[in-house]
Amino acid sequence: MMLGASRTCRGEALAALVSNLVGPVGVGVLVAVVLRSLWRGRPAPLEIVRILATTGVGVILIGELKEFLDRPRPGAEFAGPSGASFPSGHVGNTVLVGIAVLALWYGGAPRPVGRRGWILLAITATAVAAARVYGRRHWPSDVVGSAALALGYGLVAMLHPDLRWRTGVGVAALLGIGLVHAAYTHGITVAIPAGTVASRRPPLEQIDFGSAYEGGRLLGTWSLDESNPQRHAAWLLAPTGELALGRVDPAVKELRLVLRPRRAGETKVASCRRLRVTLNDRVLGERLLQAGWHSYVFYTDASDFRPDGNVLTLQVRREPPEPDGTGERRATFRELALHATVPGAGDHARPALSGPTSR
Repeated sequence: MMLGASRTCRGEALAALVSNLVGPVGVGVLVAVVLRSLWRGRPAPLEIVRILATTGVGVILIGELKEFLDRPRPGAEFAGPSGASFPSGHVGNTVLVGIAVLALWYGGAPRPVGRRGWILLAITATAVAAARVYGRRHWPSDVVGSAALALGYGLVAMLHPDLRWRTGVGVAALLGIGLVHAAYTHGITVAIPAGTVASRRPPLEQIDFGSAYEGGRLLGTWSLDESNPQRHAAWLLAPTGELALGRVDPAVKELRLVLRPRRAGETKVASCRRLRVTLNDRVLGERLLQAGWHSYVFYTDASDFRPDGNVLTLQVRREPPEPDGTGERRATFRELALHATVPGAGDHARPALSGPTSR
């Protein structure tokens, strides 16, 4: 939430660049170090093969765990636990490949790895982890847990001085891959919760924008999204639009909007978009929009709501700014969910929220 208000277009672009380059750069460095090891004759060719095989097993294990451990990515909580957020492949694979590079560079186990090597690996892994969190691709706990998992496996399977330990951990990882794969292919998964406390409970009210459009609750220039009628979404065709909420129970502490901005390919202007949400003339905050369907959370207080009716103002603007105009599709809004942090709070308010609101 702290990062939500501070994200910038340039920061997002830099995070995406780091995420896209870490894989090719890591593979290139690994190949170069393997060639160096073969040229120098240290470690032995059989040890080089073992290190590479151990690295491959670790990469596969992380991929299988992503399917078995169902944790939604940030902004995808509304879709349920199906986001493959943990463990982070970018972070885990960076650590694994980094340990393999260090093992090969320093001649393989049981030779110790120098301090400079560990510092370089720590800086690289931290940069990748920061990019994944900044870009809303992973939760902070994802990258920390992934780094710890990969580090523990790599230290024992590639750098432990006892060959029996190195071999045993590699075999155990192979067995783990088989068990995890068999589990999720048979529908056995472990759901890991993600998101805010309020979002983990059923909402007090859930409003889809398609029904709000047909019921006259959307004020401004809107159109029904006909591309997928099951989504019940509506396009905002102006910089600003409004949703009439009617009476809202003061127990509501969180507003969760699900929307998708206009795709970059639909416009000739290279830009990113921001969403500003205002409730009854009070700005709740701004969020940098991501491509595709995502949810965006805004917090409220009891004093924000009026007893005679409430209006939510939605503004979608581009960066760099463009002249305001009507008719251009800005974003398609799918639903608004109102959550309370106290279980069962506001149950009596549901009939009032579900009724239509006049213009």
